[in-house]
Amino acid sequence: MEEFFGEQIEVEKSETSPQPLRFQWNGEVHDVVEVLNERVDTGFGALPRRSRKWYTRRHRRYFVVRDAKGDVFEIYFDYSNRQKQSWWLVRRFDRKSMEAGRNIAT
Repeated sequence: MEEFFGEQIEVEKSETSPQPLRFQWNGEVHDVVEVLNERVDTGFGALPRRSRKWYTRRHRRYFVVRDAKGDVFEIYFDYSNRQKQSWWLVRRFDRKSMEAGRNIAT
């Protein structure tokens, strides 16, 4: 069973790549050993059609990552506001579904 969080996290990334190297969540550091999926979301989410303007788009870069313990997480970087860019933990995937070869492309 997947666990959903929606919590802000601290992330360390390379200066030459947007991919995360490690992140801290609940006081624990998770070293990223593999990026399994990466995608960009510039959609409007659930906004009504009349509110959809270029400046109301999402600006998020999602990553599905495996940490050194073998846990798989989905995190994203929200870069919609240059002054308040932030990283968020979306969910942790269930190991059983990952071992069964579940498609994690979101």
